Amino acid sequence: MNLCDAHCHLANLSEVMPIATLLDKAVEAGITHFLSSALTKKELEFYPQLMNMNSAKILYSAGIHPNFESCNLTFEDIKELCADHKIWAIGEIGLDRGNPEYALMKEIFVRQLDLALEYRLPVVLHIVGHQSEAFEIMRSFPLRYLIHGYAGKIENLRQFLRLDSYFTISERILREDKADVLREMLKSRRFLFETDITQYYVKDGEENPLLRLKSLVEAVAQRYHIDQDILIRIQAINYQRLTGLTI
Repeated sequence: MNLCDAHCHLANLSEVMPIATLLDKAVEAGITHFLSSALTKKELEFYPQLMNMNSAKILYSAGIHPNFESCNLTFEDIKELCADHKIWAIGEIGLDRGNPEYALMKEIFVRQLDLALEYRLPVVLHIVGHQSEAFEIMRSFPLRYLIHGYAGKIENLRQFLRLDSYFTISERILREDKADVLREMLKSRRFLFETDITQYYVKDGEENPLLRLKSLVEAVAQRYHIDQDILIRIQAINYQRLTGLTI
């Protein structure tokens, strides 16, 4: 059964590692699908060739990140990508407590949600802090949301579940103090798995960081006594709901 990395940054990773080789080995290991994110103009230029490198099935999103200094995409860039049907979703976008310019950050977030509504696209969310504020904004937009790497409060998780929201499970939520949040995600059956890999997260001596996904699924299966095939099957269903495609 095939695995999907539901949030990663393949173009970014390609700046420091041979991405074609990494993808070949990932496919051999059963990681066949990738939902990748573009946050710079340079990454946008790379994705068309990246998507045709090998048998890996790659879809990419693009958005104005709330707190990533190197993000140089403009609203016009995102709108053009939507109009040309190049991206599967808008994102990652959202709110981040590390950005002190809250009013401007919120304005950019809302403008991109408006665009997603216009083009009927899902949204990939980056929410660090400001969970309640994000929910209040999101509830005005009947969109499909993929909240990546969520590790906030369980009360806010339950709020997001009132919307058409899905979540990516990452290594950061395997911490013991987040056990109740992960348990709630699993119970909701609205989850996928991610590495969130970028060039900045590669460990010393690591040959292929894409293969972390298998270790993550194995760790969740063992910790919560769930058959891996069930986890992978649920992810495949959610992938289809989000993208309209099958794994």
